[in-house]
Amino acid sequence: MTHGFRQILAGAMLLSAAAAANAAIELSLLPVSQSAAELSVGVAISGLSDGAAPALGAYDFDVLFDTAHLAYVSADFGDAGLGDQLDAFALGVNPQSAALAEAGKLNVFELSLDDPADLNAWQADNFTLAVLHFNILQAGDTTLSLAVNALGDADGDALAASTTPLTVTAVPVPPAFALMAAGLGLLFKSRRSA
Repeated sequence: MTHGFRQILAGAMLLSAAAAANAAIELSLLPVSQSAAELSVGVAISGLSDGAAPALGAYDFDVLFDTAHLAYVSADFGDAGLGDQLDAFALGVNPQSAALAEAGKLNVFELSLDDPADLNAWQADNFTLAVLHFNILQAGDTTLSLAVNALGDADGDALAASTTPLTVTAVPVPPAFALMAAGLGLLFKSRRSA
């Protein structure tokens, strides 16, 4: 084998190994909490390397949802237990945004301003990027899905990721039922007091 051919072969093997590592990265929508009136959904990433490259340095994706069933309310960035993994030292200076791009399309974005070496050393291999809060408008099954616009590692190189949609059953309490239940509760309480 010639030296040049070995270099090309070694380069091809490195590229295929990097592609295989990126192929294991997944963005998922996970239910966090649900009540009769509200739904909270976490957007989680998994398949990164724990304490090594690749670490996530930026993301930009759209969450698509049915406006007949859900209305976007707000977003909380970061993981409840691990904090914002794109902000290793909790400085709070990262540009981040969650805003409706159009009806049924929520754009979520964050860019880490941390040093790539810090992200690679301190970032966990899986964590929640953000928790999205919705009001439930109508009963029935509804699906939320992800469309990735950009996903970058700590050095700004593109990452590939698969996505997993989420189907939830929205069951809002009818207002008349809620009032009736409240009235019965007060009646029961007043009878016990007497």
